[in-house]
Amino acid sequence: GVKLGLGDFVFYSVLMGRAAVYDFTTAVTCFLAITTGLVLTLFCLSLFRKALPALPISIFLGIATYAVTRFALVPYAKPLQQQMLFF
Repeated sequence: GVKLGLGDFVFYSVLMGRAAVYDFTTAVTCFLAITTGLVLTLFCLSLFRKALPALPISIFLGIATYAVTRFALVPYAKPLQQQMLFF
């Protein structure tokens, strides 16, 4: 079966915690990125049929999504939300 170590959950939790401290939108996008990374890792696991580390794809997608959401999406969306142009 597929097993995830405790270290994997620690890294995911730290990233999610940091995203949740900043903004709800950032937390949701990071959650979706981490979940997508886990699905991609499971796909690669079934494709290559050998043990693969669970962290690299998920953490890369999570950190990239965190950076894009925090520094590009949220600063752009906040003024629109305040002007009631974007919900």
